Amino acid sequence: TEAGDTDRGTNRTAMATASPASVLLRPSGAHRHSKPRGASASKTRAPRSAPLARAAVEGARPSLSLPPLERDDNGVERLALQTEGWSFWEWRGHRCNYISAGETNDGPIVVLVHGFGAHSYHWRYTVPALARRGFRVYALCMLGYGWSPKVEEPYSMEFWGQQVIDFTRDVAGASPSDKAVVAGNSIGALAALYAASAAPERCRGLCLVNSAGNFEEGAKPGPEKPTLAQKAVGQTKGPDGIRDPTDPNPRPYTALERAREAIGRIVATGIFYFTKVRIKTILEQVYEYPVDDELVRSIALAAEDPGAIGTFYQLSLAGGRTRVTAGELLENFNGPLMLLWGEKDPWMTPSKASRILEIKPDAYYAPVVAGHCPHDDAPVECSAKLADWAEALPA
Repeated sequence: TEAGDTDRGTNRTAMATASPASVLLRPSGAHRHSKPRGASASKTRAPRSAPLARAAVEGARPSLSLPPLERDDNGVERLALQTEGWSFWEWRGHRCNYISAGETNDGPIVVLVHGFGAHSYHWRYTVPALARRGFRVYALCMLGYGWSPKVEEPYSMEFWGQQVIDFTRDVAGASPSDKAVVAGNSIGALAALYAASAAPERCRGLCLVNSAGNFEEGAKPGPEKPTLAQKAVGQTKGPDGIRDPTDPNPRPYTALERAREAIGRIVATGIFYFTKVRIKTILEQVYEYPVDDELVRSIALAAEDPGAIGTFYQLSLAGGRTRVTAGELLENFNGPLMLLWGEKDPWMTPSKASRILEIKPDAYYAPVVAGHCPHDDAPVECSAKLADWAEALPA
């Protein structure tokens, strides 16, 4: 069937009336529904408030462990939003959030990595869907996002990539004999790519979901275009010009540097507040189907954290600190590769997927009628595609 035969509403309505396995395995064109909208670690548990916490729910195998769940307006199962977070692990002195499900399953490990401005809850449909398919599922909040601390750190793709490597090993338990499938969306796809490239001995396969990054030949490290904060600070010429906010012995500031940083922080603060009041509008620009209030609320919650503004400033400089190119990482990765791509994405268009396929012609391309975040925009179809591909991977 063609990808256009399905959408978010159809898949969700089907989930309410059929067993999870039959829905996920059903060909995507079997239904037609609503028209799309136009456009080493220590771990602790957060308090559980929903009644289904860690319990077997209808349709689950008796021993299946799941976080609190709910059903959306179309009857599709997803994680219930927990305002205090889910589980936590210690990383570099910070208490970082993650969500896990199906830890006692015997299927492969799957690690899920969110994109810019998002968090572990953005995989709210994927986590239970994959757990029901027998996978051991782990979704982290990278430092600086979601329910993880908002702190000023030297964020970069290498920084987050190393966090994904450590999380995959220390929390998900991946090893050379029990490898993980790593999937990431947007800049989370680059962090996943870094982890898979730098630690291939623990990676069974890599899924890039509408990946960010410049994969063109000769491209420089970092974003395709400098951020406004980088321009304001004058830090557009490479990582050596960007300060490490955690450096205990920083070099002395010049008057010009102080002025530029002050301007950069003012610019970042303005962008932060402008974005904060336009969360739903921005999401609607990059989603193919309607955006629900729980997703908007989850993103807004993170913006209320102390330190969020300073963290946003450092996040905006992450691309400038990055030293490795997306193309180098991709060329260095030799494992199984899937491109799960929302073809209605106005940011990461299918042309980017085409470029990746030029570099990795053996990659499996799975298009979906969805926007920038297809795993949340068309969740049932995406979960099925990811599960089917991951199940077929060699150990």
